[in-house]
Amino acid sequence: MHRDGSNSVISSDHRSNSIRCRSLGNKSSATRRRGFTLVELLVVIAIIGILVALLMPAVQSAREAARRAQCVNHLKQIGLALHNYHDPWRSFPIGAMHSVTAGTARRNDLGQSFLVALLPGVEQGNLYAQIDENAPGGVGNMDNPGNPNGQLFDGLRVPVYICPSSTMDELTDNKQAAPSGVLMTNYVGISGAARQNGRANPKSEPTYKGIMSSSGVLIPNDSISISDIKDGSTNTMMVAEQSQFSRTRDGRLVDLRSSNSHGAWVGTTGPGIPGDGTWFCTNYQTWNITTVRYPVNFRDATSYAAPAMGLGPQDGSNRPIQSTHTGGANILLADGSVRFLQEGVDFLILTNLANRDDGNELGQF
Repeated sequence: MHRDGSNSVISSDHRSNSIRCRSLGNKSSATRRRGFTLVELLVVIAIIGILVALLMPAVQSAREAARRAQCVNHLKQIGLALHNYHDPWRSFPIGAMHSVTAGTARRNDLGQSFLVALLPGVEQGNLYAQIDENAPGGVGNMDNPGNPNGQLFDGLRVPVYICPSSTMDELTDNKQAAPSGVLMTNYVGISGAARQNGRANPKSEPTYKGIMSSSGVLIPNDSISISDIKDGSTNTMMVAEQSQFSRTRDGRLVDLRSSNSHGAWVGTTGPGIPGDGTWFCTNYQTWNITTVRYPVNFRDATSYAAPAMGLGPQDGSNRPIQSTHTGGANILLADGSVRFLQEGVDFLILTNLANRDDGNELGQF
């Protein structure tokens, strides 16, 4: 009986060991089955790639929508600054001002733009208080090495004056008074249109490069009040975008911003007002305002070097409204509101928007 019992025990232990071995074997097999094969891994990677490709345009579109909304907000801030200026002075600032500095040739007196006057309204009040308004060659002339304002404007970026969607340079090349360069803005003042009611505008005159008008809100050497806007502040634009490149016929990119080369702070070398008998075109140059002469998002820079075209280089009185945003450009109306102007808008509507007192009905835009 002992032998049988011993054999029985041995047999029982043998069975237990066999069961444990099979159990471990099954666990090992199960573990192996839970792994990915190379084919399965490649399928998962392919699915992830497809999902990323599907989602990327949506992400990019959302980012652009956010940047476009920020651009609208920048224009609204500029509009608020313009109205805050208007309240005490009873007029909007001069669009492009000429300056006269003793001992400086007129062509080298570049004056200042309306963007200088708006600095206190765009959180730059401390900087504005330090500006020397009698600087040789004009407040914003950084080509004059003796300009004390160079230390203020050197490398200065004012976020409100920049469209976040734009890929254009924010600063000029180095200047004598500003070695780091000067801000080039993506927003331009509207001085009027070259045409009115389909004909030459009586408030427009030729300049060194193009045609300059005084029928808008931000004009050379004069200030306009809300009461001067006979067409109504909701029907007249003051500021528009210039945030995209133009192209020559061979595809070369050209910067046709009104602030290009000399920066956002300069005005005009001309002392008069177009259309009132005081404006003489000989070598007059104007920056940071434009007279509407081309459609929205006009990007043909093939003939930009011809002075009569008003496009450039270096300066031009008719640099177009153009935007990085697809299908049109943001504009600021005189009532402070911002609209998106379609690039296919009727050109007559565009000129009516630019002129403050043509008496025409706008229609839909």
